[in-house]
Amino acid sequence: MFFFFLFLSLSLLLLVAFLVLMERNILGLLQIRKGPNIVGFFGIIQTVMDGIKLLLKQYIFKNTYGFFFFLFSPILSLGLALLNWVVLPVPNVVASSNFSVLFTLFLSSVMVYTIVWAGWGSSSVYSLVGAIRAVAQMISYEVVIGFFFLFFLFYFKTFSWEGFFNTNQSFYNGFMFVLFFLWMVIMLAELNRTPFDLVEGESELVGGFNVEYSGCGFTFLFLSEYINIWFMSSITIIIFFGLGSLMLFDFFVISMVVMLVVFIRGMLPRYKFTDLIFLTWTVLMPMVVFIVMYGSGV
Repeated sequence: MFFFFLFLSLSLLLLVAFLVLMERNILGLLQIRKGPNIVGFFGIIQTVMDGIKLLLKQYIFKNTYGFFFFLFSPILSLGLALLNWVVLPVPNVVASSNFSVLFTLFLSSVMVYTIVWAGWGSSSVYSLVGAIRAVAQMISYEVVIGFFFLFFLFYFKTFSWEGFFNTNQSFYNGFMFVLFFLWMVIMLAELNRTPFDLVEGESELVGGFNVEYSGCGFTFLFLSEYINIWFMSSITIIIFFGLGSLMLFDFFVISMVVMLVVFIRGMLPRYKFTDLIFLTWTVLMPMVVFIVMYGSGV
């Protein structure tokens, strides 16, 4: 089981390299410019070399009151991103559980602490402000995504991801398309992706919660973000397409969802922070609560 998890972790790291390469090339096409094309055949190993360069950079430690949190936060962030996958069928479940959906919600909630610790532990005002903004966004959408999952728990009558793709053959109807659109909005906000990438927008000013990170610390935070993109895309195919073995066709569908996320980044402008919070509590939250009431038969 340990070796399977190790193999899974290495595969996810390779998927991150593939995603970054794909994203840079797609954005290059959308913006009519060249993507990575220097290292390797048509830039095929550019991402790998960039990752090695990041890991070899000096990791500057700050001797502050939050040194432990500053050091531990990137490690915990990457660990939680990898741990998310132990309850998904890939195609074998590392740790089978009848409550894997609740386990996923628990881990996504704990991930908020990594952002808090990274910002506060840096002992920098810029990092702290960036962490507060990021946490406000993440907590807001954690509530929405929790209610959204609640509808599917009512509908599929199971708390397990394995139970989702075993029982949703009858889920293909017009209402699914509304739910899929709503899910994509929530997923983009939860992943801090365009048009809700306020966390990345901080880097255009100062740096956000990770302004003090360099070397392997920054690399771990970066890896956890892109691993979560693959994870949320995998959840998407389990919920809406009834796929769970994650074999070749399943991987193709996941890649299509990931490409959709990348295309959205190249086409949509960024929301303002106030608009983001307003959208959460005045638009998405009432819609999701209504859907839950509909699903529960109230």
